[in-house]
Amino acid sequence: MRRLIPLLALLSALLPAAAPTAARPIIQRCFPETGQCISGDILTYWQNNGGLAVFGYPITSERYEMVEGTWSGPTQWFERDRLENHSNEGKGVLAGRLAARYLEQRGTPWQYGPNAAVGDGCLGFSETGYQMCGAFRSYWEQNGGLARFGYPIGAPQSETIEGKSYTVQYFERRRMELHPEYVGTPYEVLLGLLGNMVYQSEFGRTCPPTPAVLQATADYYRPLIGCPAPSLRTNVATSWQPFANGMMLWVQNANAGGTIYVMYYDNGSFWKAFPDTYVEGEAINQDVVPPEGYYVPVRGFGKLWRDNEWVRTTLGYPTLPEVADVGLVQPFDDGYAQMVYRQGRNMVLIMFRVEQDGRGRALETPPT
Repeated sequence: MRRLIPLLALLSALLPAAAPTAARPIIQRCFPETGQCISGDILTYWQNNGGLAVFGYPITSERYEMVEGTWSGPTQWFERDRLENHSNEGKGVLAGRLAARYLEQRGTPWQYGPNAAVGDGCLGFSETGYQMCGAFRSYWEQNGGLARFGYPIGAPQSETIEGKSYTVQYFERRRMELHPEYVGTPYEVLLGLLGNMVYQSEFGRTCPPTPAVLQATADYYRPLIGCPAPSLRTNVATSWQPFANGMMLWVQNANAGGTIYVMYYDNGSFWKAFPDTYVEGEAINQDVVPPEGYYVPVRGFGKLWRDNEWVRTTLGYPTLPEVADVGLVQPFDDGYAQMVYRQGRNMVLIMFRVEQDGRGRALETPPT
């Protein structure tokens, strides 16, 4: 199964190539039950921490996702869990706080408990005000404890699951279910299928299709960008030019004129938009002499570069001449992003929504 690997730095193809290294075989495990595969760090974590019994089958491929509005990165959903790959931060693979999220989705977010005196054979947690006892405590202690389940965020209670009443207890990451029909076996406590339920609640709607060249990219980043809007534009004139610290991209507007998008690096890749005010025939930067190996921007790019000191100092000089192209512009319905596909370069540029500081994150990736 082919994985989409995002290029977080724009124009990576223009950077010096790294010395070749021996290719490592891609190890993955696929499941016909759901048609999904697991590979890499997430597969290693899945295998080393309980596998099918603990996590269930994968229900999505690995993809980039925004989690709780604060972190985005490689994520994969399973029947009972959501695994997040925080390896870039040195934290490895972590399990999501699915039980807490599930309670929020059904309108009963957890609240701090009574912090009552701890009963015999129980273990209490002042962090949440709840305790766990009996079979739930034993399962918690024997199967990963705090790292796997988190703190208890509710007292044991009765819930109807698949038409039957069971005693359950919620922890930050999981719901434990007491199954008396399996008493005395390893299956007396089972973990709820919260991955299925939370995923369906958040991503259950069906998106309309995008053009084939964008479909895999749109599916992969759907948790970050939502569904495509109906205002797709095709055969859109574009041009682009790489600079020492980024890129300019001109995109023809739907009505008249064009917009210049400035992509730049600042502990990540970002974009800002500017109107193209160039008038055909204007003399632009005729007296500018670039450093050796660089170029002088002309036309609309040159006018913006000349007149806007921030653009000029942020981008530096162009590293190649301006290149004309044609492509697609696909907005997304929640305003989170738009994709610009450039046919000649065969690259998809994703521009995420503008944040409070007036800039948005940018990401360039080849289509798959």
